Amino acid sequence: MTDSYVLSADEIARLLDGVLTRPAAEGARIVTLHWLLQLERARGEWGRATLTDVDSIGGSADDRRRDAVDALHRARVALRRLRASCKEHRELLQGSKVARTLDALSRLQRATNAARDADVQHDWLNAEGEGLPEAARSQSLVMRVKLADGNDERRRRVSSAFRRHLDPQVERFASRLSSYRPTFRIGDDTAPMSFAEHVAQRLESAARRIRAELAALETIDSGALPDALHRLRIHLKRQRAMLAPHTSAHGAIGAWYDMATRGQDLLGAMRDAAVLSAQARYDGADALADALNDVALAHQDAFQRGWCSAPDAITRAQNVAAAALRTLGPKSPSVDSALPMEFERKYLLSACPPEAEVVAPTAIVQGWLPGTMLRERLRHATSADGRERFTRTIKLGPARARIEVEEDTDRETFESLWPLTHAARIRKQRHVVRHDSHRWEIDVFLDRELVVAEVELSHEFEIAALPPWLAPYVVRDVTGDPAYFNAVMARAEGPISVPPE
Repeated sequence: MTDSYVLSADEIARLLDGVLTRPAAEGARIVTLHWLLQLERARGEWGRATLTDVDSIGGSADDRRRDAVDALHRARVALRRLRASCKEHRELLQGSKVARTLDALSRLQRATNAARDADVQHDWLNAEGEGLPEAARSQSLVMRVKLADGNDERRRRVSSAFRRHLDPQVERFASRLSSYRPTFRIGDDTAPMSFAEHVAQRLESAARRIRAELAALETIDSGALPDALHRLRIHLKRQRAMLAPHTSAHGAIGAWYDMATRGQDLLGAMRDAAVLSAQARYDGADALADALNDVALAHQDAFQRGWCSAPDAITRAQNVAAAALRTLGPKSPSVDSALPMEFERKYLLSACPPEAEVVAPTAIVQGWLPGTMLRERLRHATSADGRERFTRTIKLGPARARIEVEEDTDRETFESLWPLTHAARIRKQRHVVRHDSHRWEIDVFLDRELVVAEVELSHEFEIAALPPWLAPYVVRDVTGDPAYFNAVMARAEGPISVPPE
């Protein structure tokens, strides 16, 4: 490849389809090229929409204004996502002179802020002005005229910014992104990280920041709240920008993207109303400023009372999206997809629900044979009608989705192995309640004060809604908490005899 090599639009589109399976450094370049192409295309649309030769483009003045507004909106979306891609994948884009490009893109964004704000403000006043109180409505008409009067100057500045900050960068940056030299260390057989794994790690890192900022909102001083909400909005924007090319790859990714979009939209509407309110106040339009401030506060309340009201759901959506990304990476040839898998969720309960207590329990005694990497579980289960079942089980992998190999055994084998489990045993009673298509197992431990609920799922990303009879007793989801793994909780106790035949 030469330094002038540049991927075509068709090549980028083809590569984008399978980008998650590619090495991280290559995937980062493909996605960044995609957004660079989208920005260049929107820039061309802007240029055509703002031609001064009206006869060459036709259409009414309103149509031309709408075309320009739409083109600028698409350009800013692509610009924002291109900047986010450069920042999220910066370490992977070494050799592409990202810092220089980011500086130019930042200047371009600042130069287009005024035009974007004016377009949003004009459209808002046009759509919502009639619903304002009388004094505010008359002031909104004056502001609309003022915003329209500045259109030509703002568009001139945007066109100048495109020529100065984008046009000289596009070809050079595209050329640098279209090729790279990977480094291989002799004797290192480690496979390069996939782009799917890289995106999953970046998502998890950002998710931790988002959760921390959401938690901080509960105690933050009202004076610092606007800045905190602005930071949160920026984080949500970057999450959406990073995930945008992959939303159709898996439902869990699309679900978190949609959730983040709802949060960002509320914060964006709040910000737009606050900016317009400040401008109205500056212009002496106090009635309009007061009305817009009320709108901003309403959006803020909707965000805090609505979107923020279910932090567990937000955390779960982020975690499931990250897990889904990892399933979309390249498959290891050493993994046998035919191995039996267990998918479950586990919840800590405050007590055993009455609906479970009335179900006759199965008595369970189980213990683990000594081992470090491999631990085999022995179980003796006795149902309410006296039927017995002896099983041997091995589980491997994370709690949410793990390999489970289980087989029935006989009493003789169980009794011969049981003494070896003396250092790790558990006793409990299990109440099974069916709800819709799921089987909820409520375990009441007999050797400690503990009640948990488990539900097995058909696949890793299935979400089983908590039944109404169970939800009031749920303390929290402990699926991935090692403290609630049976093998971890098991402890030494005296010999437990097996009932005679």
